[in-house]
Amino acid sequence: MIRIGVTGTDTGVGKTVVSVAILAMLRARGFRVAGMKPAETGVIRGDPLSDAAALSAASGGTDPDEQVSPFIFPEPMAPWVAARREGIAIDFAVLDRAYHVLQEGRDVILVEGAGGLLVPLTRDSCFDTLFRRWEVGLIIVAVDRLGVINHTLLTVQAARAAGVPVRGVVLNRGIGEEDAVTRESNAPVLMELLPEIPVTTFPRVPDPRNLAAMAAAAERSGLESLFPDPRMP
Repeated sequence: MIRIGVTGTDTGVGKTVVSVAILAMLRARGFRVAGMKPAETGVIRGDPLSDAAALSAASGGTDPDEQVSPFIFPEPMAPWVAARREGIAIDFAVLDRAYHVLQEGRDVILVEGAGGLLVPLTRDSCFDTLFRRWEVGLIIVAVDRLGVINHTLLTVQAARAAGVPVRGVVLNRGIGEEDAVTRESNAPVLMELLPEIPVTTFPRVPDPRNLAAMAAAAERSGLESLFPDPRMP
């Protein structure tokens, strides 16, 4: 089975867009996929515009909401902070159960974090803890703009310190505008500084809800090279 974790160099960098594109691409290729958002904040259960809803749709739309995103909080805060304000704790046993159920009968499971790698889920555990626990290969999503080199290197360093292998870096060009010189230099510089990690770019897609368009964009970006076919010997 392919186990994918998706994190960002910050919040709002397009993790869900890239996650949906990956799921749509692999599903179009015949893989049985599942998407998961262990904790989501700033939404209510059943919100059709939530990250969890987007991941579920890209996976086929058959998984229960409580498994796709076991913990939902209305306040837009780090999950640990939002949970504490509601007087509850995020239970890793609950997350483990949902994660293992979603894997049943699947070739791929993709777990999208909230914000960056060191966003806390509990007082003592961040998403790096969860990704290491579940033995995922990490995809780092970053906006292709000035500052991305530093932010990406910091995230790679944090992942390595946590013992989480990095599968690839995706520079998202679908958010914001940047000068051509900066965008032309970011990917080559990161490839040089991180020669062992594939670096690719992802374009703006006019309608991220169009799964066929998202799958096609993922193919054009070369994201398929990050995922060997688990059905092959």
